[in-house]
Amino acid sequence: MNEKRDENLQQLAEKALTESVVRVVWQKTDEESGKRLIWARGSGFFVGPNLVGTNIHCIAGAPSIFAELVSTKTEFCVEGVAAFDIENDLVILKVAGEGSLLPLGDSDKVQIGDVVCAVGYPGGKEGVVTQITLQGIRDSDKRIQIKEDFAPGYSGGAVLNSMGEVIGVAVGVAASIFMFSGGTTLSTSHAIPVSALQFLLANAAEMMPLDEWQKLPQIQGFCEVVQAQMNIRQGKHMEALKCLDAAIELNPNSVEIYANRAGLKILMGEAEDAIVDCDSAIKLNLDFVEAHINRAAANLSLDQHNAAIADCDAALKLDPDFVQAYVIRATAKFATKFDPEQHKEALADYDIALKLNPNAAEIYFTRAHVKAVLEDYNGAIEDYDKMISLNPEPNPLLNVYGHRGDAKRFNRDYEGAIEDYDKVIQSNPQDDEAYNSRGRAKYDLGRSKAKQGDETDARKYYQEAIDDYSEAITLTPENRSCYFNRGLAKRELGDYEEAITDYDKVIQLNPKSDAGYFQRAYAKHRLGISNADDGDVAGADGYFQESIEDYTESIKLDPEFANSYYNRGLANYRLGKLKADQGNMDEARVLYQHSMEDYTKTIKLDPEYTSAYNGRGWTKYLLGQLETDQGNTEEVTNLFQAAIVDSGEAIRLESDNPSAATYHTRAVAKAALGDYDDAIKDFDEAIGIKPDDALYYYERGQAKQALDKHEEAKADLAKAKELDPDVENKSF
Repeated sequence: MNEKRDENLQQLAEKALTESVVRVVWQKTDEESGKRLIWARGSGFFVGPNLVGTNIHCIAGAPSIFAELVSTKTEFCVEGVAAFDIENDLVILKVAGEGSLLPLGDSDKVQIGDVVCAVGYPGGKEGVVTQITLQGIRDSDKRIQIKEDFAPGYSGGAVLNSMGEVIGVAVGVAASIFMFSGGTTLSTSHAIPVSALQFLLANAAEMMPLDEWQKLPQIQGFCEVVQAQMNIRQGKHMEALKCLDAAIELNPNSVEIYANRAGLKILMGEAEDAIVDCDSAIKLNLDFVEAHINRAAANLSLDQHNAAIADCDAALKLDPDFVQAYVIRATAKFATKFDPEQHKEALADYDIALKLNPNAAEIYFTRAHVKAVLEDYNGAIEDYDKMISLNPEPNPLLNVYGHRGDAKRFNRDYEGAIEDYDKVIQSNPQDDEAYNSRGRAKYDLGRSKAKQGDETDARKYYQEAIDDYSEAITLTPENRSCYFNRGLAKRELGDYEEAITDYDKVIQLNPKSDAGYFQRAYAKHRLGISNADDGDVAGADGYFQESIEDYTESIKLDPEFANSYYNRGLANYRLGKLKADQGNMDEARVLYQHSMEDYTKTIKLDPEYTSAYNGRGWTKYLLGQLETDQGNTEEVTNLFQAAIVDSGEAIRLESDNPSAATYHTRAVAKAALGDYDDAIKDFDEAIGIKPDDALYYYERGQAKQALDKHEEAKADLAKAKELDPDVENKSF
């Protein structure tokens, strides 16, 4: 009910309900028991002393009808039909007895935003008076659009203005099948302008007996449409299609039946046939807006996005306030290839649709998705919140809490995301994707805690993430994503061997998973480092070799993925360092060359990949050290100078957040060339960023020693020993 309640209007509407608005009731006699059977089918109201106006679909196919003034329990038997209008779904019934007329107003004076009152029998028994807001007025046929949905029993009832005058005849949502993307129907509640009813009254002919009227082909066709809509509500789509086929045979010039059949065919996945029906309707009546909108929905389902947009444009020319046209056009714009400008246009359409109908919960849902793609996570969350406030128990198929959880996770509200995923799991404990998503949120929360230095909580959340991934795998053993994510969490706990087992499963399920090879390579890489630190040279050698092979496989599958080249370069460097430490300089030299090639490829793919510049610079420095032992003076100088250039570029790229490692690389390269003063300056920078690294003090001390600054050198060497007593054995 509209919040802007008009008490005077309410009183006028209640008076109309008492004196003039009737319940339209079907009746027949049960053949076996002889009992009288009745059932309410809609509403109506007196438009003449013995004339009642209502919708055709409320009476088409009725064996017998009466109109009941419920307040006095007076039944008015329907004798026949005084006038009818198939296109506007209007009929004037001749009844036995007289009732109190409702005054007819001027529908041309109706304005958008007016608060009016619908009077009818939506529950079938008791009359209801509901204040509603006018959403729009269609240019093509002047039908009055309503923000709120009419329940079917309102059909045929009166819509009153603030003076108690009839300005329209209500038509409930069941009267037409108009589609939104995905086979979801949107509300088509509206009111036929009273001017159409006034025209009927002025042109009423001799009364036609009800039974004769029911036999007219147009009315029999209307009966088939009504039956089709009942079948659709029951999910009987094939039966509904047969009814609509029969309706078109009976009334081949009805644009609305073609549009209805098109809507049904979209539901049935027959979008191409739906377009044929829409074309037929448009050929009969170019201004029939629903045909354009159903064709738009059909084109959208066929991924014909530009055609769908063009159809929506045509619909909006006919009716600038047609909510569905904005929604479908927005959906089509969003569905095109990723284009931020096109997506912003989609948002603008959703904004207009919600301005026209602010209570349309599903539009908030679709707009939220666009905002999330544009990384406006706060805006997306607000829309999901609004949808939930409008519908606290949203359709589980839409997974609103799951989507809001995703938006919160991307917005780094990991606790909030976990709460939303909890809701999804509570409602459906078999939802494997909800466990997977909650696991990701817990993993992200663990990483956040680790960055804050809270290792205890970090490990707790990593383990909880693993538990969620394991539950998801139990529910769906073939879900590659769960194995992949569980491997990441195990890696963070240092359980590299178990992580590798998970990545093995990812690759087994999808042999072309470049990410699977990459992550398995990374885990093997880390195991190589761990083995090297423990002195297990053979184990380190094997894991480094295997990691290089996996990185190579990842590159084959995705040759544009810069991270694979960078990490393979890092693995080649580490294996080369291992060989150099073993005294195998020839193999070390080859591996260093491979490492530099990988870093160079990384930089070509991503010219701002800072770590690749520093990695290449450091590898050139190490290779220069090897060449020094061979006496290749010119080559040595070139390598050290190249190392300075690469590390300098890394420093330039990360000027807002410099790393100690890049200054260290440039410092040792300068020192190797004898430029000790500049080397000391870079060591100073490195120590300023990372003051607890013993190696930096040790190497700065050596540079100062070379400049005969013995006391300063002595202090640096002492500091280095204090931080790490074994530092001199860790220097290159």
